[in-house]
Amino acid sequence: MIGQEDILKQKEKREKKKKVFLIAIFVVIGIFALLGLTILILSGVDDYIKNQRKAELDDKVISYVYPDPDYNYNILEDAGYLKLDRQVWFADGASKTVVTDENYSSYPYEIQFMYDVINFIVKGDYTEYNKIFTDGYILNAGDKSRERFTMQQLFEIVLEVLEHREEDDIEYSDIWVSYRIRNNNGTFRNDLDYNDQGSLPLVYRLSSDGTGIKVTDIITERQYYSGLY
Repeated sequence: MIGQEDILKQKEKREKKKKVFLIAIFVVIGIFALLGLTILILSGVDDYIKNQRKAELDDKVISYVYPDPDYNYNILEDAGYLKLDRQVWFADGASKTVVTDENYSSYPYEIQFMYDVINFIVKGDYTEYNKIFTDGYILNAGDKSRERFTMQQLFEIVLEVLEHREEDDIEYSDIWVSYRIRNNNGTFRNDLDYNDQGSLPLVYRLSSDGTGIKVTDIITERQYYSGLY
């Protein structure tokens, strides 16, 4: 027969096992909580560092002084502009070819699209230019994307496909766009001086769902290669 003392010992053993089990559970919970907190802190630190780097990459617009824009001025009657290299070049590796109205259809669809975009800019066709963007881009850009601009004296124009990929039946392309602007008046690009100082290339990000192409974002070359955008 089990005595009272044996019963008490068994009860104490069960209580000890229960306490050890509960302590083990609390330790595991504590470890996971500490791990979660560490991940949260590291994520916050990482986001802070990325935001700091993005802030450094965000171009600060310099206040250039521009002449009053003449919206009636036809740049295609300007002899100084006509003698410049106004062709649209397509860079494909080490080779470069000229995109024209005649050979337009022989190029990738995203290059055809950007060829049209370049022509909108040159012609000062801000109505058609503003149609190239997604609703999301317009929402983020605000009214700035709708501003009127004059004909733009673009020259030394180069297009290059940086990346092309497909996800969930949607095609994405990143197009490097470089050009210079003669007699820039700031109505289209206010990050370039009136007196030509060269090119500040941009990257147009495109998406196509089969019904048409739209621009989802425009970022600078420096922002693109940072991998943060």
